[in-house]
Amino acid sequence: SMSLASRLIAPTLALRARASHAARAARSTARAGGRSLLVVRAHEVKADSAVSMENLDPEIVAFREHQSTAAKLSFADECRTLVDLGRYGVISTFSREHGGEYPTGSIVGFASDEKGRPVFALSSMSGHTGDLKANGKCSLTVTAPGFTGAADARVTITGTVAPITDSDDQKAAREAYLAKHPDAFWVDFGDFAWHRMDGILGARLVGGFARAGGVSGDEYAAGAPDPVAGFSAPIASHMNADHVDSLVAMVGHYVGLTVEDAAITGLDAIGMNMKVTRGGESFKIRLPFTEPARDRKAVKEVLVGMTKAAAKAAAEAAKAEEEK
Repeated sequence: SMSLASRLIAPTLALRARASHAARAARSTARAGGRSLLVVRAHEVKADSAVSMENLDPEIVAFREHQSTAAKLSFADECRTLVDLGRYGVISTFSREHGGEYPTGSIVGFASDEKGRPVFALSSMSGHTGDLKANGKCSLTVTAPGFTGAADARVTITGTVAPITDSDDQKAAREAYLAKHPDAFWVDFGDFAWHRMDGILGARLVGGFARAGGVSGDEYAAGAPDPVAGFSAPIASHMNADHVDSLVAMVGHYVGLTVEDAAITGLDAIGMNMKVTRGGESFKIRLPFTEPARDRKAVKEVLVGMTKAAAKAAAEAAKAEEEK
């Protein structure tokens, strides 16, 4: 039978082997001229970091194994969610100022329709509108609400933007845009026209450190916005302001990780993304819900249940320690 040390180290060795195999496969694909949706890369971190594969602390080994299977949104659903939540993004067009050979980025307002296609109210006086008229191929980069840096999610979708000619589609685009931008009275000015990104080729997601990938246009279309993400901010703010001890206890109970601080950075129907601090090091983790929650009431019930379970477990552990 395996020793305790062997059982603890085995998951880490397996994860290393899988990462090494994936990296070799990616290099082989590149040499063969093939296409690969995901490329495995490893960030260089200190060996004692909680996110280092070199860290063999039993608690960290168990944490990594937990995170490798923690329930999270699919790439397609996360891409659709980010676009659905977005109000502004950077559209990159082939600039006419540089012969149409180099991209130029412009910040634009947008909304998305029921298929996840971005719609825009574009002025004929804007440089990017002229670029799109000459060449509609472009990309749109959208960041998560509250984006502050590399650890936060962003998505880039690639497709072709063209004017909307159907009157019913124009009306639908106007309604969707004004729902996101209620003060945009200028959309009815004569120099503005409705545009939409069609023929989406795919989406590239960076969900923060250690989560990145891409989906095809068909996969993006088949995805769906998360029903909880849109109202996650007030829930996170409340929990972070008033229930930090409960969050720390939940991380310890459900993830098995001892931390000094914990904060929710986002919620969806199947769990929470959190930023935790352990030994002075801050990093992000995933904490799945005990059951899916698809509305405000269900989220509250799940959080209350998880809080109570974590508190009970902590109390029992403290009592057992006292009785030793």
